[in-house]
Amino acid sequence: MKAPFRAWWWILLAGFPAWALAEPLVYERFEVLPVGKVEGGVTLCEDVVGHGGLDVPNARSGRFDGKPGTAINLGDAKRIGSTDFTVEALVKLAGPPSFDVIASCWNEEGDNRSWAFVVLPGGALRFDVSPDGTFHPDNVLATRPGFIRPGAWHHVAAVSQGDTSRIYVNGREAAVKARPAKGIFAKAKANLKIGGADRYAGAARSLSGNLDEVRVTAAALSPAEFVRTREPMPEIAPPGPPKQYAMPFVAKTRDEAVAWQTLARARLMELVARQVPRLSAAEAPLDLKLGPPQDKGDYTLHAVSFRGNNPEGKRWPGLLAVPKGNGPFPAILALHGHGGSAEAVFDTSEKNLYHGFADRFARGGYVVLAPSLTHQPYAANVLWDLFRCVDILASRPEVDKERLGVAGLSMGGEWTMWIAACDPRLKAAVVSGWMCTTEGVFSVPNCECWQLPGLVELMDICEAHLVIAPRPVVFESAEFDDCFPIRHTREGFERIRAGYKVFGAEGAVTQDIWPAGHEWHGAAAYPIIDKALGGRAAASR
Repeated sequence: MKAPFRAWWWILLAGFPAWALAEPLVYERFEVLPVGKVEGGVTLCEDVVGHGGLDVPNARSGRFDGKPGTAINLGDAKRIGSTDFTVEALVKLAGPPSFDVIASCWNEEGDNRSWAFVVLPGGALRFDVSPDGTFHPDNVLATRPGFIRPGAWHHVAAVSQGDTSRIYVNGREAAVKARPAKGIFAKAKANLKIGGADRYAGAARSLSGNLDEVRVTAAALSPAEFVRTREPMPEIAPPGPPKQYAMPFVAKTRDEAVAWQTLARARLMELVARQVPRLSAAEAPLDLKLGPPQDKGDYTLHAVSFRGNNPEGKRWPGLLAVPKGNGPFPAILALHGHGGSAEAVFDTSEKNLYHGFADRFARGGYVVLAPSLTHQPYAANVLWDLFRCVDILASRPEVDKERLGVAGLSMGGEWTMWIAACDPRLKAAVVSGWMCTTEGVFSVPNCECWQLPGLVELMDICEAHLVIAPRPVVFESAEFDDCFPIRHTREGFERIRAGYKVFGAEGAVTQDIWPAGHEWHGAAAYPIIDKALGGRAAASR
């Protein structure tokens, strides 16, 4: 089983590739039986890298099924003993990445961590090195998301040189950092595995897709020494802000700002219309239906449904809360995020990330409409349905249509940005767990549904909130929100505040920062919305 491997190695040594000069600790070519023990679903297949091929025969790669426990296990005898080493491979993922392990000597059980090279959700590469078997977060090196794309071959390499980590994609450096915790745990009892890890990020991990030419070398190789295709592989540019925006906010006077806003609003709506045409009320009547009333103490709750913006007649369900007493009342459109629902934003249970904000507004004297909207290819595709929600509120006899607002968390925060920017009937907004710079949104794994075609190139996403100006907006930015790094939300808010100043309304925007994760807060939002719309949510407990 190992004889063909040795034969190939001597051919390589006698040949010309620069990458044959450093003898590897492990070299898995997948041309014959694997050099280690096959565990789980690993098969050989005739799917190999293109770009002119390699300088050696290359007819097969290894296909991994992604199931926990699947890997090629080389045992615990093969180990890296110094901080100079390289892990490289050709990789082609079968689908969206989810902790796909390229190679590792890593087991969280018993603190047997040495090193691991992994593709993260969102397509980032991550290289971990531990000096003592425990986890050192400051030692982690990760690229930006978007480097590894399903269905395409990539050459990837993780290089440790002394106490510096580097990651390369297709021969080009993608990330580098000095590790503050120096050294490497050479006595780890974890098995060296290709395409898997004993336990990483809380579970046994594998890779779903193909690997080829996997090499672990006890030397810090340079790109010239990597496995290379005859023709250069393309440079991978991860998603990120464009070099120049089509409609950046550069206004210096209020008149210039208003002119920009008018054009920006029209452009945003045009981008949505390219994906989903807007139907008229004649083409798709609202047809609001109310269920029987439920007594909730301070308010009455109705299950509702209405026809959406679609020719098929599909209906959206939701909840409508009406305060007891004499109206007309102010009203709030309450929007859930990914995986949420109308019921979720009314849920007052302690662990609910929405913290029952819809219930709080309803008890505070607001009519509240909370639709349950399904996930779309692009979040903005529901914009016309959000307009329909505002139509419903504005048409209700118990609602003062001059006192309408909107609030949402996560994707609901993004929806809040869209509808508040495009529908001036809304007089105030709470954008929770969304506002950020474009750079910040791209800096961590995030759902790509926000990337409406044409939007990323139009303006920095934080500037889209300037289309709401001069109306009041509260931005909730949790300090430990993994989706939107706090330094980028601070930067985004400063840009928004500067823009509001041009509109003559600098005091109309507020950023609420508090020590928490991705969740609703309300501490600043309730009193500010009360002041803008005339409710009493701040006093309601």
